[in-house]
Amino acid sequence: MSDFPKAGFARLLKFFTNTDDVVKLTRAFGLATKIHKGELLNKTEPYINHPLRVALILVEELQMRDADLACAALLHDAHGSIVDEELKEHGERVYSIVRAAATQASADDQFAAMSKAPKDVKYIRLAERLDSARSMKNHAFRDKMIRFKDETEKYVVPIATATDDRLAFKLSVALYELK
Repeated sequence: MSDFPKAGFARLLKFFTNTDDVVKLTRAFGLATKIHKGELLNKTEPYINHPLRVALILVEELQMRDADLACAALLHDAHGSIVDEELKEHGERVYSIVRAAATQASADDQFAAMSKAPKDVKYIRLAERLDSARSMKNHAFRDKMIRFKDETEKYVVPIATATDDRLAFKLSVALYELK
């Protein structure tokens, strides 16, 4: 197993000095780790790396020091009725953000929902897309990468531009690097 989950979580925590925030983040990371235990991303890396990178994009790169938003980022891929009960234990705001950030069935529904979503949800979905774009650089399936890039340029970059110029810039750079 990679060292990133432990090191990445330590990086995340260094931005929070309030004990309640540290406890909240630790509980969220523990739940996310439990939910994604044994899951692999692209058959090679622990899945927990993805939600952790999404949280780090928000906290480290965008300097958003919001513990609830970071918790929601860690838990954004949590699904299922059992998980719902555990999510509720993280507070109404975290629960609401995670539920609203849940992926829609079709691409059109997904992007329409993202454009109308509350700002917290947009930030998580955009940070998620940024992480995916950065991860695509090493993707073996060129057709999938091209579809992802086209879809992101058409639907996601305009939402990012309307939400946060820094995020739009980072996303544009990541897309440019996809060749």
